Amino acid sequence: MPPTDKVVDPEDAETLRKSVCPRISLVPVRYTKTIHFVRHGQGFHNVAGHINHDNYKLWDYADAHLTELGWEQATQLGRHVAAVKLPVDLVVVAPLQRALETAVAAFGSKEQNHPHNGDNDNGNGDSRDAAGATADGGEDSAPLLMVAQEGLAGKRTAHTAISSRGCPPFIAHELCREHIGVHPCDRRSPVSEYKKRFPAVDFSLVDPDEDALWTPNHRETKDEIRRRGLAFLKWLATRPERNIAVVSHSSFLHFTLSCFGQGAAEAVQGEMHKWYDNCEMRSLVLSDDSAEAAEAAAAGGARPVDQWHFAGGLHATGLPH
Repeated sequence: MPPTDKVVDPEDAETLRKSVCPRISLVPVRYTKTIHFVRHGQGFHNVAGHINHDNYKLWDYADAHLTELGWEQATQLGRHVAAVKLPVDLVVVAPLQRALETAVAAFGSKEQNHPHNGDNDNGNGDSRDAAGATADGGEDSAPLLMVAQEGLAGKRTAHTAISSRGCPPFIAHELCREHIGVHPCDRRSPVSEYKKRFPAVDFSLVDPDEDALWTPNHRETKDEIRRRGLAFLKWLATRPERNIAVVSHSSFLHFTLSCFGQGAAEAVQGEMHKWYDNCEMRSLVLSDDSAEAAEAAAAGGARPVDQWHFAGGLHATGLPH
């Protein structure tokens, strides 16, 4: 019988695999990508909520910023990312202040990432504007991921500007934001404000300008969060990048990842399903071997090409074929 790409007895092969190694799967590498899931650093709402959970309902913590500790956590994550040479082709971030600040601190340029005030013209350690122009008329070729921000006691931590020099692209996505509704800390600010604060972040997927999803009377159910999370993963699967960092929130990450690994070993489930600590990062492999993924690859879609593949046969000889 000539060789064929089709399995002659797929049911027998599948039955045998399930009897020998039921939890092992093989997928061509170009149908996989590594996702580095990150929860934001400590926010002012976290501190208040630990004192009294009802504080999450206070407008004092609307779209909460990172505390000084939160900035330090994100900075330390950035040092870890650099030390292990973590491959990141794209940073996807939830459109809330604490996630955006964590993302730029952890994955932004380390040259501009200084957590404390300086003595520059604006009092925040960097005198450049959003386009990168300096006070003396010089130019920085890279736009700012975040402009310098002034501190406000109990609400916002002073921080220098952060450059996008040498960084992967950043894109904000509404689907990976925190548990929506009731808690003001989870209500996003207008996109127009974010664009001023984070000039190098792409906000084209966050629309409209004002938050149309958050309401004061309804908080998403667990099922609603899971459905949103699964839609987000389907979007990630269509991206051309193979190594993606996602900076998001505890409830979103927990309820999304709880959809997977239910039959896995207890230790594996523990790694996937436990609640994230502030600024914790875990890396998982996302795969999609569906007919839709194969069709997209065949049509030259967003699926990355397997650069490791070697055709063999006559292709390996250099002879006509």
